[in-house]
Amino acid sequence: MEDNILDQSTPMRVLVTGGTGLVGRAIQHVVREERGIREGEEWIFLSSTDANLMDAGETREVFQKHQPTHVIHLAAMVGGLFKNMRANLDFWRNNIYINDNVLQAAHEVDAVQVVSCLSTCIFPDKTTYPIDETMADLGVQHTECLQVC
Repeated sequence: MEDNILDQSTPMRVLVTGGTGLVGRAIQHVVREERGIREGEEWIFLSSTDANLMDAGETREVFQKHQPTHVIHLAAMVGGLFKNMRANLDFWRNNIYINDNVLQAAHEVDAVQVVSCLSTCIFPDKTTYPIDETMADLGVQHTECLQVC
């Protein structure tokens, strides 16, 4: 796509990584049940069975297959607080691989827009709501997050 601009004749193809996780399923419900899929839209909800996003080749392959114009990146290695505490380096490294591979693959297929979710672990414990990414460094994280994130 020239200059990363989507023209009106090009269908919008939204690829959701982590599409079967908690947030992915919620988006899927809203898109399919509440809002409805609109003409000119295609939504693809990936699960870990579609591709191992820690693997650059598999990530590239699934992006080449679907050719998304937009990406909602929700995929992450998760396992709960205690598993994360026991293997925090593995969690961090694997999530870095996932993020790097998704962003690179999105770039290679000329995706117009990528939206990525942040972990709640980056936000301060004492804050006002709603929170957004501008508030990430405005205070100390919750003590449990300091041990794992």
